[in-house]
Amino acid sequence: MKRQNNILLKEEFEDCKLCGNLQKLDYDCMLQKGRTPFIIIGESPAKDGWIESHKAFYNKNGKLQGSGRILSKLLAILNINIDDINFTECCKCVIQDRKALDLCSNNCKHFLFKQLDGLVDCDIIITLGLHPTQILLNKKIARFSDFVGRVFNIEINSKKFKLIPIYHPSPVNPKGYKNNVAIFEMINDMLINTEIKEPKDS
Repeated sequence: MKRQNNILLKEEFEDCKLCGNLQKLDYDCMLQKGRTPFIIIGESPAKDGWIESHKAFYNKNGKLQGSGRILSKLLAILNINIDDINFTECCKCVIQDRKALDLCSNNCKHFLFKQLDGLVDCDIIITLGLHPTQILLNKKIARFSDFVGRVFNIEINSKKFKLIPIYHPSPVNPKGYKNNVAIFEMINDMLINTEIKEPKDS
């Protein structure tokens, strides 16, 4: 039954045209399964990144992109490698026009929630930037800085998570590293007594 539901979801995803004929992530690799008790959720895949490499934060030549390099420095605070994290995007298509991120985030919400349903031993969500934070909190945010670094208790399909928004670790964002360091130190304190486990099949 579970396999059948997954096939139906895959067909629904591949047939989806709510945002037009945009380039999509491959269904089978749009969730990077790691071994961390948290998942990081980005905004949308880069045109020259995950879409081509099938590996989050890497380009097709196997090199870390700018955001991946900054995130790696932050993850080092947790003694975790970027290849070990659970990761997905809020939008599953390449979004060229940032003005479309609100609409496309809402259109992909169903698929995102299904992904979160399938996670095992993962109860912390770290959101990169405004749009995934808005979707998961189900509210329009006027000033993102008021939400960054706070811990929100949320529930998705009867599963409880702690949501922690951070500044997007983009190289063009001056807050992407230095203003996230204290947040990752806080997350490290939260994880001190949490075992990093091998991934389980959902």
